[in-house]
Amino acid sequence: MKIFVSGGELIAKGAIDAGVRFFAGYPITPASVIYEPIMRELPKVGGVSVGASDEISAISYCIGASLMGIKSMTATSGPGFSLMIESISFALMSEIPVTIVLAQRLGPATGGATTNSQGDLLFAAFSNSGGYPIPIVSPSTIEESYEFTIHAVNISEALRTPTILLTEKEVTMTRKSVELSSLRRPEILDRKVYNGEDEFKTYNFVALEDVPLFSPVGGRYLTRYTGSAHDKKGDLKKDDPEVIEMLHHLKEKIIKNIDKFYFYEYVERNPDILLLSYGITSESVREVSEEESLSYLILKTLYPLKEENLKPIFERYKKIVVVEENIIGSLFILIRHLLGNKGYSLTKVGSLIAPWEIKRFISTL
Repeated sequence: MKIFVSGGELIAKGAIDAGVRFFAGYPITPASVIYEPIMRELPKVGGVSVGASDEISAISYCIGASLMGIKSMTATSGPGFSLMIESISFALMSEIPVTIVLAQRLGPATGGATTNSQGDLLFAAFSNSGGYPIPIVSPSTIEESYEFTIHAVNISEALRTPTILLTEKEVTMTRKSVELSSLRRPEILDRKVYNGEDEFKTYNFVALEDVPLFSPVGGRYLTRYTGSAHDKKGDLKKDDPEVIEMLHHLKEKIIKNIDKFYFYEYVERNPDILLLSYGITSESVREVSEEESLSYLILKTLYPLKEENLKPIFERYKKIVVVEENIIGSLFILIRHLLGNKGYSLTKVGSLIAPWEIKRFISTL
């Protein structure tokens, strides 16, 4: 069956199918096209959707619901994400799963609410005090909005971490006919819950990369969820070696487990030039690659990078062109240490990058 659907509607559907049963948001373009369908559809499956008074309240409501063991999600764009950052840091430190959809638009500040952009990658990647990694995944087509929303929820639940689904206005607000049966539906993952008889420790682990078992607030066990420095029980401490171990754990559980969720699309053709991109710009990259017989790589897990996967690909090419719609080349900056003198940055702001603009850039190399 074909449906005429937007990326935003598929994000809402993906969230519900992934098991999200709590959504809170504050309307903001271009995330409003997620807000409207999930506010309507979530109560039909027994979930709760809340129109929050602002973005700080929205993310805080989601964190509270997640503490009860409920899969939770919010959606916003750059200005709203700015307000959420302190609470995202809290969720990271407290190891509380929550999925945040960040729909990019032209910035900074209010910018152009209905103009596409890819300017928030670095903003999302480094959106916490302390510099700890937060997983970021990104769909490269409208259809993939469904699949990668499920991936984002899965990562959040499996790793007990805030996770960002980074998308753009042209993905969330564009409609197209989609064959419903063609949508990829990943296996649904749930957070692992503690059911032991021993004392429950809110942040217990053996190896640094282990993900602590979860117990909800108000459940069978005493829980201590805190954003302050703490030990494995959740007791507030600063000068204990276990506190330093906890801080390393926050990094290692993401870095050493992200390979289970590392997604990219690689097509190998001409060995001279590799086109590299993400998000909606991938559509132009695929078209140029097909017409000019060029290789391309589309990153769908954007952060943290799996450098050991990327280096062997980059070594095969003489020139690597990073194509993205922002002012400074955010993706290029993120990976340029892997490119050496083979890297070239093609950027643009204010409108989508057309295939002919990529061809013109390549002709100058």
